[in-house]
Amino acid sequence: MTARPGSAAAPYGIVGSGRVARHLGHYLDTLGLEVRRWTRSATTAPELALAGCPVILLWIRDDAIEPFLDRADFSGRTLIHASGSLRTPMAHAMHPLYTFGPELYPDDVYPAIPFVCDEDGPSFSQVFPDLANPSWTIASDQRPLYHAACVMGGNFSTLLWNRAMQIFRELGVPPEAAVPYLERTCANVAQHGPGALTGPLARGDRRTIEANLNALEGDDWGRVYRAIVEAARPGLLDDNPETIE
Repeated sequence: MTARPGSAAAPYGIVGSGRVARHLGHYLDTLGLEVRRWTRSATTAPELALAGCPVILLWIRDDAIEPFLDRADFSGRTLIHASGSLRTPMAHAMHPLYTFGPELYPDDVYPAIPFVCDEDGPSFSQVFPDLANPSWTIASDQRPLYHAACVMGGNFSTLLWNRAMQIFRELGVPPEAAVPYLERTCANVAQHGPGALTGPLARGDRRTIEANLNALEGDDWGRVYRAIVEAARPGLLDDNPETIE
């Protein structure tokens, strides 16, 4: 029988051992799909280790993908990477719109992870016919903008929350006390979008914002606070700001 790419009869070849490779490799394992793996520590060449795998999943760092493919010969294979921003003629993008921590997640988490794929590449269902994950496509030249949104929404918010919790700790407030606030903020954003915004930015409360900035004087994060205010409420901090309702 000839196995179609991505079917249980045709093993997936996974390149990498980082978080994406561990999480998504685990997901394929839980579905009973055959998987073969290759990492840099292997003594066998990747072409040999992944022989017979019609789909090669390049779950490695963005800047390592093209150099790896320059050295490896996977002619005739379907090559998939998980980068949100990389545009390359050497492989197609299928980016999981999710964040992956150091520990594996419960099995029921993985089927809900959305994937954003190249519109000129194979469809998600062609590569992963056994997976029911939601998927969307975007133009390849829109990937940098798409990934900028991912970084702002995920990475920036993580950095901001980590700094906020550090300040709480310095003030004697345990960071875990802020977890309900974090969880409700995320839930409100998901449910209400822009309507979830509260506080001085939502009110246009210049006096409170200036007090916050004064408290953050000498802290590099004060510049971040100011930049966000200037982006979200242009003119609010001008010397003669217009009245903002």
